[in-house]
Amino acid sequence: MSGRLNRNSNEALDNPHAEQAIEWMVLFRSGDATPEDYQRFSAWSAADPRNAQIWERMQGVLQRSFAPVREVNQRTPGQAEAVERIVLRPASSPVRRKVLRGALVFAATGIATGMLVNRSLPLAALRADLRTGTGQRKSFTLPDGSTLVLNARSAADIDFSHGMRRVRLHQGELIATVVADASRPFVIETEHGTAQALGTKFLVRRETEQTLALVLEHSIRISNGAQEQVLRTGELAWFNADGITRVAGDSSARAAWADGMLVANDETLAAVIDALRAYRKGFIRVSPAAARLRVLGAFPLDDTDNVLRSLEQTMPISVRNFGNVLVMIDVR
Repeated sequence: MSGRLNRNSNEALDNPHAEQAIEWMVLFRSGDATPEDYQRFSAWSAADPRNAQIWERMQGVLQRSFAPVREVNQRTPGQAEAVERIVLRPASSPVRRKVLRGALVFAATGIATGMLVNRSLPLAALRADLRTGTGQRKSFTLPDGSTLVLNARSAADIDFSHGMRRVRLHQGELIATVVADASRPFVIETEHGTAQALGTKFLVRRETEQTLALVLEHSIRISNGAQEQVLRTGELAWFNADGITRVAGDSSARAAWADGMLVANDETLAAVIDALRAYRKGFIRVSPAAARLRVLGAFPLDDTDNVLRSLEQTMPISVRNFGNVLVMIDVR
């Protein structure tokens, strides 16, 4: 049923009338519309009954999508409008169209508004064999006795057939502790390549453009399809179709999330906030100037409010909270 709803909603939005309505909606929300633009919109709306129908439908869908956001006004009047303005008016028109289109699709298919605001988990991952939600870490025992610990908002499929133990990481991050079996290699796979266990314990993190692999015990072999390298205890590398890049220094702190901690050893604030997003249902927006600041410290992942307060107290930044929906971070 949900698949049919999803297809119908996408088909409803994937036509010239919907595309034109989105362009009008983006223009009106930008604040740049002129009186001539409103006259052209009236002519467009009257030119074809389907134009007026899709406009009304999109307006209603968007209103329902942001209904939970407006509940913020019950506690702090005026903030809901700011949230909608920030979420639906990013810096560039292409991004703005993407966000607005996403809002319409998510609302039309009945997906919770939290998915609209925090969009890091793809819908396909909801059908994954193993998955965790926002703020959730979980350990899974595999059929061979190996274990996977998934970080928050992670998803993976397992395939232990054809003489191979394969884990497909769709989203997020995991730590694998592998039981030896010479007849069946153990491989973590992402769209960027593979990491094969040559020992017992390693971490893999999938990001949009590349995948990270960190060896916690013994060694692994990573490959991007064209190249391969062996990493040993404490070694870390990023890989994708463009190549394999090793990172010097001790990177073991990257696995601290398994113990509920975020350890930043001279990391950018952008990287720290990226780690927090998986533990917070709301949206966090960081200005470019604040994102470049460096962070040193250890923070409890299970209390993101406390982490944000600590960062504000120890760094030259301001943290503005709009209920539980949005946090804005900028330099002071």
